[in-house]
Amino acid sequence: MYGNTKFNFWFDISIFIAFIITAITGVLLWLVIPSGPGSGWIIFAGLTRQEWVNLHNWVGLTMLLGVGLHLVLHWRWIVCVAERFFKRLTQQVRINFTLDSLMFVTFFLSGLSGLVAWLVLPSGGYRGGRNPFYGLTLLGLARHDWSDLHLWASLVLMAILLIHLVLHWQWLVCVIRRYTQTAVCQPGKCATA
Repeated sequence: MYGNTKFNFWFDISIFIAFIITAITGVLLWLVIPSGPGSGWIIFAGLTRQEWVNLHNWVGLTMLLGVGLHLVLHWRWIVCVAERFFKRLTQQVRINFTLDSLMFVTFFLSGLSGLVAWLVLPSGGYRGGRNPFYGLTLLGLARHDWSDLHLWASLVLMAILLIHLVLHWQWLVCVIRRYTQTAVCQPGKCATA
């Protein structure tokens, strides 16, 4: 499936939009919308903090599923390049594969830690509240440790993705032009712009 450029382009654009929404909501929750006791009802841009958390979680989960499908669709390329990594590969392909591998590792850590903090380890409320599982850990890490891992893995992921976009900028511009051109009527004929 990795040969179908048009499908890959639109599918990757969809994943990227989910990433942007997840990143923006994550940064808002980290730096802008206050957290702590009673913060679930703080309203920012018409949504409560809890609604921002829900948006971040569900769009992030959608993005995880999209990236999983992306990996399945490109598995032949991944295996092919991995097998030839130390043999005959151009420097650009080797750099792309290395960068993609780093992006996968940080994405995996970000996704795993986000899911653990969201679904496995309960928040417990302020200082544990009434939650009997407040002190629960997973692999020796408490919920706040998983949240910190999620934050830092996500920030590194954003940096790697930015480098990835810069390295592929010319290809992106070319493909965007190819698939977003609209028909423009000229006197006597219809041509693409």
